[in-house]
Amino acid sequence: MRYTYKVFDMTEPKPEGEGRPFKMMYNMSLKRLQKTLDPKKSYQVEYKNKKGNFISTTVSGIQGK
Repeated sequence: MRYTYKVFDMTEPKPEGEGRPFKMMYNMSLKRLQKTLDPKKSYQVEYKNKKGNFISTTVSGIQGK
C-alpha cells in the first residue's frame, strides 16, 4: 500500500499518564481508509503525504450505500 496511517479512536477514553492507543493501517488514500472505519465514531488520523508533509486530521467513517 502507498500510505501508512496512525488511526486513533477518539471515542475511547485516554489512559491515565499514557498516550492514546492507535492502530497502524495501510491504504492507498484517505478516502479509501474512511470506507473501512466505523461511521458512528470519530478518529484522529496521522500520516505523511506524497510531498513528505506531516498531516494530522480528524475524520469519521463513510457510510456505504
